[in-house]
Amino acid sequence: MRKARRTGGQNMFQHKATQAARAARLALTCLLVLSAAMALVWYGTQLLEARRSTAELESQWRGGLTVSVHANPQPGDVVGRIAVPRLGLDTPMVEMADVDDMENLNKGPAHIAGTALPGAAGNCVIAGHRTTHSKPFLHLDTLAAGDEVLLTDLGGIRHRYLVTGSEVVDPDDVRVMDPTPQPSLTLIACHPPFSARYRLVVKAALAQ
Repeated sequence: MRKARRTGGQNMFQHKATQAARAARLALTCLLVLSAAMALVWYGTQLLEARRSTAELESQWRGGLTVSVHANPQPGDVVGRIAVPRLGLDTPMVEMADVDDMENLNKGPAHIAGTALPGAAGNCVIAGHRTTHSKPFLHLDTLAAGDEVLLTDLGGIRHRYLVTGSEVVDPDDVRVMDPTPQPSLTLIACHPPFSARYRLVVKAALAQ
C-alpha cells in the first residue's frame, strides 16, 4: 500500500513537473516571438526613416543651395556630397552641430561643424552610422590605403582624397579631429558593428 502511494505521488510530481516544463517552453517561445516582432518593427521603422531622410537630402541637393549655406552652414543643412566607390556610397552629407547631434547623424553621413569643409585647408571630419538608419559606413573597415573618397562641395567642385590609413580609438579620443595644416579627411564610425565601445577612424589626404 505504501509503495503504491509512493508510486502515485511520484507520478503526480512528474506530471506537474512536465506541465511546468511545457509552460516554461511556451512562455519562452512567446517571448522569443514577441522579441522578434519588436525587432522587425524597430528595423522597419529605421529603414523607413532612413529612406525619407535620404530622399529629403537628395531633394535639397538637387534643388540648389543658398549663398548663406555656403558661408555659414547650420545643423541640418546639406553641405556637400560624399562618394566612396569601394563602399558603393554616393549620397549628400548633412551638417551636424557636434558629435552628440544624433538628430542629424541619423539622416546620413554628417559633417561635424567647426571642421574644414570639403577641399579646404584643415581636417574635414565626417561621421556616419555602421548598422543603424541608412548605415552609410557599414563597411568602412574595408577601406585600404589608396582607396578614393570623393567630396563634392556646394559649388559643385569635386575633391579627391586618398585613404592613408585607419585606427581604432576610444570614443573620447578627440585628437583624431584636430586641425591639420594640409587638406585632410577623417571618417568616423562606431566599432565594432552593433557596438559603440570604440570608434573606427579612417584618414585620407587630398590628392594633388
